[in-house]
Amino acid sequence: MTLAFSPAPLARTALELLGIGRRFLSQSQIYRDLHPGALARLAAQAARGLRGPMAVVRLHAFAAPERPAMVSETVRLTYGEFDARVNRLARGLLGLGIGPKDRVGLLLDNGHEFIESAGALGYLGATAVQIGYRLKPQEVAYILSHSGAKGLIFHAAHEATVREALHIVGGPPLRACLVAGGDAPGCSLYEDLAQRGDGRDPPYPRDGGYASMMLYTSGTTGKSKGARRDLRDTQFASIVAMLADLPLYRDDRHLVLCPLYHAAAPAFTAFVFAVGGCVVIPRHFEAEKVPALIERERITSSVMVPTMMRRLLELPKADLARHDLSSLRWLMSVAAPLPTDLARKVEERLGPILYNMYGATETGLVTLARPGEHTARPGTIGKRIFGNDIRLLGADGHQVKVGEVGEMYVKNGTLVTGYHDDQKATSAAQRDGYFTVGDLAFQDADGYYYLADRKSDMVISAGVNIYPLEIEQRLHDHPQVADCAVVGVPDPEWGESLVAFVVLSRGQEGEAGPELAAELRAFVARELADYKRPRRIEFVDSIPRNPTGKILKRELRQRVAQPAP
Repeated sequence: MTLAFSPAPLARTALELLGIGRRFLSQSQIYRDLHPGALARLAAQAARGLRGPMAVVRLHAFAAPERPAMVSETVRLTYGEFDARVNRLARGLLGLGIGPKDRVGLLLDNGHEFIESAGALGYLGATAVQIGYRLKPQEVAYILSHSGAKGLIFHAAHEATVREALHIVGGPPLRACLVAGGDAPGCSLYEDLAQRGDGRDPPYPRDGGYASMMLYTSGTTGKSKGARRDLRDTQFASIVAMLADLPLYRDDRHLVLCPLYHAAAPAFTAFVFAVGGCVVIPRHFEAEKVPALIERERITSSVMVPTMMRRLLELPKADLARHDLSSLRWLMSVAAPLPTDLARKVEERLGPILYNMYGATETGLVTLARPGEHTARPGTIGKRIFGNDIRLLGADGHQVKVGEVGEMYVKNGTLVTGYHDDQKATSAAQRDGYFTVGDLAFQDADGYYYLADRKSDMVISAGVNIYPLEIEQRLHDHPQVADCAVVGVPDPEWGESLVAFVVLSRGQEGEAGPELAAELRAFVARELADYKRPRRIEFVDSIPRNPTGKILKRELRQRVAQPAP
């Protein structure tokens, strides 16, 4: 493992990483699968070119082939079965003309097919282009065209979207088109390859069968960009450091609820496979079904966006109480800011198991707040994870002082290589080897980081910078507020003024009106400066969010395009 980017001297860094690695191996008990025979077989595979995350799956398949690996709504797979299916799928894709460096779109719901497909493409040295299953045909067409995809694996439920997208793209037909969960004219059947195909090992690329992927950013502010990540160039110091901080053990049973087409869910799935654990993957998130699933499958961990946690806790207390959730050891909040009131409710209901991680598609894992830290230090995203170097830069490009807000730039071993076919966007996001996604943050004297807001969401009113996230966190503390978002809109006098969109708690909807709006504005002003008080309160049924929980503020701004009264 190559180490770079640490501010500590090299020798100290190496010793620190050694200690982290030993702690991870000891607590996870992964060493139990490091049998000489399995290691010898894996070494022979490595000599033929096998590299990357699927190598550890093969290690578990060699050492403990009957060990549970994956549970979806249609299959239960051991490590031996999982490995064999990926092998056959890789052989099948190769026979259809997919090879090293080719890009293949994955338009799949959560399930075993997504993970198997990504693994098979890794064996071939191809790139998985992860496509959101909620996207419209025009958006799918854009990603297929922009990425230069040579193949597509999709679920039959999305056949109409695929057909229209391919019609929009036009051009030469795809080399490979696989359909899972049904059939579609002109497409190969996924299960024919995965279950009944050629089971021999595929020929690994000479430069190693590393997985690579292209993840299209959420597009909350405009056209999505294809972030390229090649695991051949990835260093794992920050990953090992975070795993050593989690109670992640060999017997982990991890519930996958976030979309696999984004960054967090497949990353944590790979972490669980690394220790020999089992992943449980429902096709879609349905809050009312989660408690029973946790009890039935004895789930020990999960990753959720804050919206999922809130919907889970909004279930009738009786529904939660009748299910045994005591198997949970850790819960990770990702993708969107975690309101402190929600963190407090999670800890009251489930105990001190809540972690809050900050990272991004482009940067990987950056900071981590451990259980109790978020509620003790409201709003914190924790301290930097080992292997990261963080700079908070002001408008002049210089590091800001402790307590001051600056744009967060990150350097670590998991940065993406850039945005596909968009050198302008890549260059704009980089500075001296550091990468930014436009988030603004500050650091306290104890080394804890706090998000201020996204740069594109910052409001400038009468020449003063205002960070809506701070106001949203304050509104979340009001007992009648279930959800909220604050945006800036044009104002003829101040340049911009604040509008708050508020969703009331269940049973409080009838209170919406001028009196409650005035109360909420006064509630904000009791702890924040007067200029941070929203000039308007709009009561709405829901806040528009993308599948990872990020607020679509451009949609809210469009609703209030007229100047404030």
